[in-house]
Amino acid sequence: MSNGTGQHPAGGEATAQADHSVQQAPDPSAKRRVSLKSPQSLERLRDRVQAAVNELDRLRKENAALTERIEHLETRPTLDVDGTLLTFDENPDALREKVEGFINTIDEYLAKETS
Repeated sequence: MSNGTGQHPAGGEATAQADHSVQQAPDPSAKRRVSLKSPQSLERLRDRVQAAVNELDRLRKENAALTERIEHLETRPTLDVDGTLLTFDENPDALREKVEGFINTIDEYLAKETS
């Protein structure tokens, strides 16, 4: 039992070890020392840092593209449609040309089959 001064009445200090349910988190301000054993270790560390930088850059670009797409989608009018609504990211004229090309190809195939 402690007397409030951090010491037991018998003179010994109270420690957190006596209460195993109390765990202290590591101090985030404490500096971690990394021991590099060779120039190759430093090179591998640089490579890993560069890979992390590259991934962060890729994710930022992807995030910007997704944000732009969301903004674009939010500007579309909301439709109250029963059933499935199909939307295409393509230019309507380009999509129309593709579909007409498919139709022409199918028509040619069917014409060959019937003749």
